[in-house]
Amino acid sequence: MLGVLVGILVALLPWEAALTWLAGRFELVCFQREEVKALSPQAALAYKLNLSYDAVAANPREYAGKPVVWCVDHPDPGVSFLEGRPSQPLVWSNDEAVLRTGPKGHCAKMLAVVEGAGPKGVQLRFRGLP
Repeated sequence: MLGVLVGILVALLPWEAALTWLAGRFELVCFQREEVKALSPQAALAYKLNLSYDAVAANPREYAGKPVVWCVDHPDPGVSFLEGRPSQPLVWSNDEAVLRTGPKGHCAKMLAVVEGAGPKGVQLRFRGLP
C-alpha cells in the first residue's frame, strides 16, 4: 500500500512543475491583457491624432502630453529613431523601459506620450505596445 502511494506521488512530481509553470504563464497573460486594456484608449487616441514626427518636432508645446504610435528603431540604449531614419532621433525619458529592436531597419510599433522636442530629437515617454 505504501509503495503504491509513493509511486503515485513520484508520478505526480513532474506534473507539479508543469502545472506551476502553466499557472505562471496564465498569470502573465492575464496581466498583459489588463495592461493592453488600460492602454487601449490612449492607443486609439494616438491612431486618431496620427501625429507625424515633423509636426511634433515643429510644435512640441502644442503636442506635449499627446499619445503617438510610431514604428521605432531602438537597437541600443540611448540610440533610438523613427522607422529606420537616423535623421529623426527620439529621446526617451524612461529609456530603460523601451523595448530593444533588432538590427537597424527593424522597427517595432510603440505607444508613447510626447514630452517635448529639442536639438537631440523628439522627447517621449514609453507607455507600452499598442
